[in-house]
Amino acid sequence: MQLIRPAGYHLDMDGMRSLSSGPSLSVPVVLFDVDGTLVRTEGRSRHSRAFKTAFRELFGCECSFTSEMHGMTDLQIFMTLARELPGVDGRCRALAEVACRRMVEIYREPDPEDGHYVLLPGVPEALQRLSSSEAILGLLTGNVPEIALDKLTSVRADRFFSFGAYGSEAEERSALPPIAMARAAAIAGGQVDPRRVFIVGDTPRDVACALDNGCRAVAVATGFFTADDLCSAGAELVLPNLLEIDPLLKLLEL
Repeated sequence: MQLIRPAGYHLDMDGMRSLSSGPSLSVPVVLFDVDGTLVRTEGRSRHSRAFKTAFRELFGCECSFTSEMHGMTDLQIFMTLARELPGVDGRCRALAEVACRRMVEIYREPDPEDGHYVLLPGVPEALQRLSSSEAILGLLTGNVPEIALDKLTSVRADRFFSFGAYGSEAEERSALPPIAMARAAAIAGGQVDPRRVFIVGDTPRDVACALDNGCRAVAVATGFFTADDLCSAGAELVLPNLLEIDPLLKLLEL
């Protein structure tokens, strides 16, 4: 992955406008979630181990995950778990940012009991077909960039992506699409139309973040949520997996 985030890039409204200047792009921008959409973990999660250890070190207590956290960003999960702890007060965001950095340090220290990552069905072929088309591929993930990159590199899928928006950059997932769109515009040299931006994920939060930003929501039922759950959340297209992507290509008008 050559460009996980443009060097020295800081997102603000002026930056958004300058990066979006130029001719409008007619090609679709496809933004993929990582966990449950592209990859899954077999065995113990290295990511979860690093998260829980960082939380214990920083906040002095254990933490546990709930089903309501699926689709949250790493930053948001740290903040959600820490917000009511004694002594946190108004420092919740700052402490969560420190916890994200510490999590990456711990993650980089492998443990023999860690599991390994595998690609979900149809992912290699789908990414190859999309990358061979005119589509611009990026990431939109709740993972911090270092961990997202490691997961994709371990399954040789990093080569398909040159930019993204990540889970240490916003508390709410719905704040990530504008970041990704600005980076797509900077790379492609044209204005990004949200109606030509397709967000592919496996949770209702993936769907919501697309709809909240005027983007198109595509869902795959390869995570913890059923096709009915994802349809009810408002996804425009729901696929059982990425083995057959002709409906997606049709939606992209490719």
